[in-house]
Amino acid sequence: MFPKINPTNTQAWLLLKRHYDEEMQRTHLRKLFAADPERFKKFSLSFDDILFDYSKNIINSKSLQLLFQLAEECRLGDGIQAMFDGEKINETENRSVLHVALRNFSGRPYNSDGQNGYLFLQILA
Repeated sequence: MFPKINPTNTQAWLLLKRHYDEEMQRTHLRKLFAADPERFKKFSLSFDDILFDYSKNIINSKSLQLLFQLAEECRLGDGIQAMFDGEKINETENRSVLHVALRNFSGRPYNSDGQNGYLFLQILA
């Protein structure tokens, strides 16, 4: 079941807000880079030829820890699993989302309402 948790009602949200108000609001990016020569290495990810650089955001290790806590409290993992399981998480259209079917190169069917979602997308096209 897709979790319905308002992130602003979590403990992590309150901690993030306090962290921003007390520490990050007046922090400048130049200061963060000057204080940590390894900042790019710590706050970026690479996968094949894709680079995800989030070092140029006003965050620190505590910010990241609190964001992970927020994701956990909101049960983001359960929501991701619901998407991959083909659950109806698109409430507007009362159906599963087909993002996974669009990017499915595994050869395994992605079922949505008992139908192969990839084939369903081809019919819609």
